[in-house]
Amino acid sequence: MKKGLKYGFFLTLTLPLSCAFGVDQLQDDVTSSTLESLNAITSKVDEAPALLLLTPSQLEEAAPPREKKSTAKPAKSVLNQRASEPQSAPVAELKALQAKINQLNATLNQRDEALKQLRQTAQQDADARAEIAQLKQNLQENLQATEQMQQDLAAATAMKSENKQDASRLQQALDKSQLQSSALQKQLDTLALSFKDKNKENQALQTQLSDSRKQAEEVQKSLSVLTEKASEKEQKASVLQKQMDALTVAQASKNSEQDALAAQLVQSKKQNEAAQKQLTALTDKTAEKERQLVEMKKQLETLTVSESEKNKGNQALQAALDENSKQREALQNQLVALQDQAGEKMQENSDLQQQLSALQKTQNDAIVKPKTESEIRDYAIGSSLADDMLTLLKERAAQGITVDNRLALAGVQDTFAGKMKLPQEQINKALQATEVALGANEKQRKLETEAAGSRYTAQFRKQKQVKKEASGYFYRIDNVGKGKIDDASIVTVAVKESLTNGKVIKDMDAAGTSITQPLNSYPPMFRSALSQLQNHGSMTMVVPPTLAYGDKGLLPDIPPGSTMVYNVKILDVVAPADTAAPTSVR
Repeated sequence: MKKGLKYGFFLTLTLPLSCAFGVDQLQDDVTSSTLESLNAITSKVDEAPALLLLTPSQLEEAAPPREKKSTAKPAKSVLNQRASEPQSAPVAELKALQAKINQLNATLNQRDEALKQLRQTAQQDADARAEIAQLKQNLQENLQATEQMQQDLAAATAMKSENKQDASRLQQALDKSQLQSSALQKQLDTLALSFKDKNKENQALQTQLSDSRKQAEEVQKSLSVLTEKASEKEQKASVLQKQMDALTVAQASKNSEQDALAAQLVQSKKQNEAAQKQLTALTDKTAEKERQLVEMKKQLETLTVSESEKNKGNQALQAALDENSKQREALQNQLVALQDQAGEKMQENSDLQQQLSALQKTQNDAIVKPKTESEIRDYAIGSSLADDMLTLLKERAAQGITVDNRLALAGVQDTFAGKMKLPQEQINKALQATEVALGANEKQRKLETEAAGSRYTAQFRKQKQVKKEASGYFYRIDNVGKGKIDDASIVTVAVKESLTNGKVIKDMDAAGTSITQPLNSYPPMFRSALSQLQNHGSMTMVVPPTLAYGDKGLLPDIPPGSTMVYNVKILDVVAPADTAAPTSVR
């Protein structure tokens, strides 16, 4: 269950209870018991379907953005409360009090949303400022690197013709650096404009927050404790972030050393291969000369011309033989020199390989099983980030985009190291293409899901005893039960939530959990369904998307446009006067 849902549900429960306590003047021990029940409840609600606790509109308002999933654990129970004595307040006064409670709930929801937007905007501003500072630093470094490369290029042009290849390489690197500098400058300008827009949004939100503060003075006291806890968590998060940044810098340094050694190794291999090719060519030339020498000797032996002609021929052949011997000797010297160079390159290659292996071993040995409290904490932070990444990858897979985990992990490592293998423009283009593909996939999948839900509903409504409720869902009473239920009855239920393809989303009965609260406290759809049953009764509900999770769904498990199936079972019904805990979750 989303973080926003948890707090929305938490506040929806606590505000009516706080007002009821103020009107009924409950004793201190009842208040203490209620708070303990609340703390116990907020750890168990996760096994209950979201629609069992909130309406679709409340669920949509409470849900955070779909790309950012909170790692906070959802609440898992509902508040247990009971007044110590029967109340004598008139019905009209109770209705007025309930109206005031509803108004306070609406005010609190508006304030919570404004606070959330303001915090998000402040965080975005801080991120933008940090990114602008980083871009400025990168731009300065690129300018310095450009000047250095220009100096290197000027020096390289004065060298001999054999260094032309190096000069070309430096020119390419210079052009690439200038392109990167231009791209960074554009990003800096874009971020500056974005920063101005965010400041305007921040001012508008600040004005809205000021107006909201005037309306929320009555609920400020109840929020103060939560605010202090949130502040402590933010301070702890800041400390953890600093430690994580330090770890990231250290890791980036090690990665840089490793990349440098790897680059040297690759360069050495290339030089070794070039030397080997030259050695092979010289060997072929030497063999060719030897074949020519053998052929000349054969010609010398088979000459049958006159003695003078023989002498002349012998002299010519001898001269050719001498020249060939000189060439052979020169080639042999070149071969020896190249062999020496190849040996040196192979030794250098071996040394670099050993250094790289030692560095990798050092890096692997440096990360051992965490033991101290800080090590365990840092490891836990990394594990939490990995959980968020895996959740996002699962959502992408559910949306039809399969991601290679190895490449995704490589992108994370390169980002931490500050060395990207792709230009930012190409990365942005790929992300935009992904968003377009996600939109197309989501639209197509929504159509398919809605069609499957319509087919399932059509088959379900053909069954005997299936009825349609006025709000739009279909239901079949499997067991009517025995023992009537009124609006004030305390009803304990277990619900199994599933898709039309049979996939189970939540099964409270299998998990050993249930929810207990007054009948009139359930969301309208479930309240109308439970009203059709008696104690220990059960029914099957088929709910269209408009009454369930709508066009957004609840990824990664519930696709957009899903028709939901609910198996509802009443475990127990108790009159208000017969229980000390009218609202609970087990």
